[in-house]
Amino acid sequence: MQEWKKCCKFAVAIANLEPRTKNLDKFVMKTKIITIIILLVFCSCSNKTIIESDELKDAISQVWLDADLAQKTLGKINTSSLSEYELQRYRLTEAHLMLKRELRLPIESNLDDMAKYFANCEDKASASEAYYIQGAYLNYIGENTQAMQYLKKAESYPAASIIRGMTYYKMGRISESEQLYDIALENYQKALPYLEEAGLPLYLASVYRELGRNTHEESRNQYFGKALAAAQLIGDTILQMDIRYAQLSANQDNSPELASICQYMCHTAGQKRYAYDLVKYYIRTNKADSARIYLDILAADTTAQIWSEQQYTLWHSQYLHLKGKYEDAYESLYELYDTYYRESEEKGRASAFVAAQHYDNEVEKAKNLQLLLDRQRLYIILGSVLVSVLCLVILAILFISHQRAKHLVEKTKNEEEIANLQNELRIRRESLKRIINQRIELSKNLQEAILIRKKEESIPQWAKDYIDQNIFSTEEQWQGFLKEFEGAYGNILTRLQSAYPRLTSTDLQVIALYILGIDNSDICLLMGATQRTIWSRRMRIKSRIGLGEKESLDKWLEESLVFSV
Repeated sequence: MQEWKKCCKFAVAIANLEPRTKNLDKFVMKTKIITIIILLVFCSCSNKTIIESDELKDAISQVWLDADLAQKTLGKINTSSLSEYELQRYRLTEAHLMLKRELRLPIESNLDDMAKYFANCEDKASASEAYYIQGAYLNYIGENTQAMQYLKKAESYPAASIIRGMTYYKMGRISESEQLYDIALENYQKALPYLEEAGLPLYLASVYRELGRNTHEESRNQYFGKALAAAQLIGDTILQMDIRYAQLSANQDNSPELASICQYMCHTAGQKRYAYDLVKYYIRTNKADSARIYLDILAADTTAQIWSEQQYTLWHSQYLHLKGKYEDAYESLYELYDTYYRESEEKGRASAFVAAQHYDNEVEKAKNLQLLLDRQRLYIILGSVLVSVLCLVILAILFISHQRAKHLVEKTKNEEEIANLQNELRIRRESLKRIINQRIELSKNLQEAILIRKKEESIPQWAKDYIDQNIFSTEEQWQGFLKEFEGAYGNILTRLQSAYPRLTSTDLQVIALYILGIDNSDICLLMGATQRTIWSRRMRIKSRIGLGEKESLDKWLEESLVFSV
């Protein structure tokens, strides 16, 4: 209250200031008005950022350590005795606890309004926490696009180490679900130092586990070891089992230990998704009846995601094959091919959408930076009015600083746009290669299933037709592939054909597959050709671009800059 009175007295004093010359009358009057408004707003917020309730302080500090204890502490608080700021912190803590207990947040939570309130009161850490809670909740209910938007907002504010670390962790999980594995790994790496600083074993174990799953083989086991050590500190058996499962899976270890862990997680922990691994294990060990048990568990699991249905179909066809029902197994596998290919294309588009959304988020960051600069300008004006004689000088300095800052923002924005465009192209290339490899793998599985038949005449005519054709059986399919390839590689094929007019459309198809890193045997599969045919095609390409017999086509493609963007 005393501070408020001082602010009012100071505002009155400013209002009574007299200009020394008539030329300053208009300027000084405007400056007085702006200053008084800013001063009063500043003073009104200054008393809001203090928490006097000891119980509220305890509840806030307990959220990450013991959610149950925090809930009990929160329940003891008489909300009628809280200030406006304390009431907002109470509601934010309440929403955070609901998130941790996996409860649906009520509409009246108004996390957006909370974040804006805290931002206006200069409590940026609480604003970041509000945006994090909103993003984490949207991720929990499957709204990943919106979740990423709020997490990016949380990132744009200063925050406590645990909030900043968990923000990057959630970004990593969302990116991984969209098959953006490089971006996911980058976010997990960003999360690690913040979570290490927070020093909470549960969250450290989680981020170490994800780093182990997504990092390179040489450091994989090191991360898993740290994850297990952190889980052991808190005595979380289920988390330890989950980490050990992730380690064995990442190292492609299909030992009985993996099966034992999956049985524990499926039956004791009630996590039915581990039934997939048990189906795979029992099929690979020729135990069809045991595999059937877990296939039935998967079929009854209403919480399964769409990819789970695909996996169920794949392993159900393997089960049918193991039981000697070759016709049924083949029919199931062929149906899966069409379904999986369509969904793979959709996932590719989803990844591109996420990349575009990432670009929009970066633009929003630039806008937030501009708003921050504008706020700094107002603070400078507030200081300038304290000595009215120097107002003109201070405003001149502020104008110059603002123009420089605006130029810096524009420069940063352009650099971010270029970086995001390059990142989008990289994602498109990875997505295209992933889809091609999925096609190759499914085609191989389909052919293997057909070859199992002992008599050729028993193969259905439609299956023979599929084998006689190839993955890209029509010109329309090739054109669709080449169009996507051109978009990902900056119209390289068009430029190549312009530089070397003798190159045919088939030559360009082969070159595109080589650029994607597809080996000769898989190129033969995609084009329905023999190894000799592809070798002859390489020779003709070398001739048409002017390479000698001993010169390497692969080296020419690598060293030339024609397909760089």
